Amino acid sequence: MSFVYAYIDTDSDTLKSFQSEMKKKADKSYRIGLYYDAISYYQQYFEAGGDDVKLMYRLANLYYDMRDYSMANNYYDSVLNTKPSKFPLSAYYKADVLMNLEKYDEAINYFNEFRRIYRGKKDKDNYRRRAQVKIKNAEWASIQSDSLADVNIIHLSSSINQPHIEFSPFLLDENTMVYGSLKEDNASVTGDNFRKLYLAKGQGNEWAFQKPFDETINKGEFHVGNAVFSPDGMQMYFTRCEKNWQNKIICSIYKSEKLDGEWQEPEKLPYPVNSESYTTTQPALGNNLRKNSEILYFVSDRPGGKGGWDIWYTEPNKRTGEYREPRNLGRTINSYEDEATPFYDQATRTLYFSSKGHHGFGGFDIYKSNGSGNRWTDPTAFPKPINSPFDDNYLITENGTDGYFTSNRAEALDMDNGSCCDDIFYFSYNECIKANITGKVINSTNYDFYDELNERYNLGLEYPEDNQPVGGVSVFVYDVDSTNNEVLVAQTKTKDDGSYKLMLDMHKNYSVIVKNFGFFDRRLRLSTKNIKCADTINLGITAVNKLPEITVRVNVYYEHDKSRLTKEARLTIDTVFMPLFDLFPNAIIEIGSHTDSTGTDEYNIRLSQRRSESVVNYLAGKGVSVDRLVAKGYGESRPIAPNTNPDGSDNPVNRQLNRRTELKVVGEVSSFYIDE
Repeated sequence: MSFVYAYIDTDSDTLKSFQSEMKKKADKSYRIGLYYDAISYYQQYFEAGGDDVKLMYRLANLYYDMRDYSMANNYYDSVLNTKPSKFPLSAYYKADVLMNLEKYDEAINYFNEFRRIYRGKKDKDNYRRRAQVKIKNAEWASIQSDSLADVNIIHLSSSINQPHIEFSPFLLDENTMVYGSLKEDNASVTGDNFRKLYLAKGQGNEWAFQKPFDETINKGEFHVGNAVFSPDGMQMYFTRCEKNWQNKIICSIYKSEKLDGEWQEPEKLPYPVNSESYTTTQPALGNNLRKNSEILYFVSDRPGGKGGWDIWYTEPNKRTGEYREPRNLGRTINSYEDEATPFYDQATRTLYFSSKGHHGFGGFDIYKSNGSGNRWTDPTAFPKPINSPFDDNYLITENGTDGYFTSNRAEALDMDNGSCCDDIFYFSYNECIKANITGKVINSTNYDFYDELNERYNLGLEYPEDNQPVGGVSVFVYDVDSTNNEVLVAQTKTKDDGSYKLMLDMHKNYSVIVKNFGFFDRRLRLSTKNIKCADTINLGITAVNKLPEITVRVNVYYEHDKSRLTKEARLTIDTVFMPLFDLFPNAIIEIGSHTDSTGTDEYNIRLSQRRSESVVNYLAGKGVSVDRLVAKGYGESRPIAPNTNPDGSDNPVNRQLNRRTELKVVGEVSSFYIDE
């Protein structure tokens, strides 16, 4: 917002009256959250000779929050020159501002000065420790500041980027971008206008605004943004934010499903994901390979964090659908400062996020780390010019070599308020940052294993031919650090011809595990250090034992309309089911239950589901991990015998056959998966 400053009469009474008027307007604007208005009124108050140091400190903080770093620097100077002992945090924030202005040596001096004057004070927010970390960051930045990677940075056109904020880009497909924006030309960031989601069409660095996103998602007086979609595009998570009764902005994560081409009314995720008192925002979707389940990452200021905003994660319980108690990603990712804008690339198991607390150039910088859950490699900062002394956030990429991010750097459009507002940028590397890895897997048969399966379950399995390519074999890649700690960073399966391909980061050591069912898995060592960009590393041929694809029909019978296990059923499970878990020590086994045709389809689905769950509960009581069990109710949809005789009369014997539970191997849990 622009203001025309009033003519100020030098008469003493008139001057005091003007100061009082500006102070009242500024205080009112500040209370109701119109911060740009407050800045302008406070500015006029001081230009008219006002000298209230408390308001001086408030104005400095407002400029800091609005990211006008030059003006913030000036007013922190004024506070420090007036009453530094009364507002000692001025030295901390001035040092932080100097980081944004790339004055790293001066920043170090002020952080040290702050630690001196803050010694002995109550420090529940760990400012002295944070200052110590920031000193190391400034030292790192001063060394890196002149180093530029060979990267193209392109500011998207004014069809996308406008004077207000653009944020949270997400590629719905290669030609469709969903992003957040505050589009109204006369909007005030904290006024009555709201951030919403929009669609754009294009590719690479050429994008054009198409239309607002679905009204079902955008409706209401909420700030809406941070959309992320499931891999099949049928589910979306996003954030809605509004003021609570304390006038504090609280954000919550919502979920919507797409049915018949239409987005359904979104549902607010329940507690413990969302909270009425703390913000939950910026969702990102990952996957737990061990449990074959979704992981929801998000940002929150809830208690129990490492400091400021942290990144957390939760998983839905596969049996109940309820979300587990969120867990913090831990000190490797979360610092004493703020972390934000996570994006998880499931193909490469890479978390991209922004932080103010790791080695960086100032403000938020972008980092990447490999892993999942709360096991991560040390974060690596993106180089300049992707990172800058300004706030760099919301990086998304599908391959690590190009993608999008947001920044309030100098090229961004703004509202004449310093560097208030983020725009979307496209980046693409011109240099090699990934290494190509290839290999091949062939079969080496374990005849004894096939013989035992045939003898015990009469399956009639034929021996597979030796030395033939094997498709569908799992290949896992672990990052190996200098202390030999390993973190799973990639996973793939062989193609029908037995081949596999990987793209891994340069300048690292890896351990490649090829699944060898029933025996010790094959471990291959790999280093991408000191290789040329054009090189392809071939890991050669690996021989493994092929996992037979089997379904074992073992019936567990039930009384009519009952799901409770009979004594005979429990005996069948003990004598027939349990040995299969020993033969397949890493198998995921589906317990599929069925009914006869008595009752409605819906009732029979529920009954068969209860029957499957009763078997799962019994097996869990026997010590079988529930992560290896899938309960599935099929109702009456898969009879193995007709429920009635040819003349239409009831056939109770066949109905008994249809009231059964069957078992089949549907996958495997690798012994190398560490609890995520």
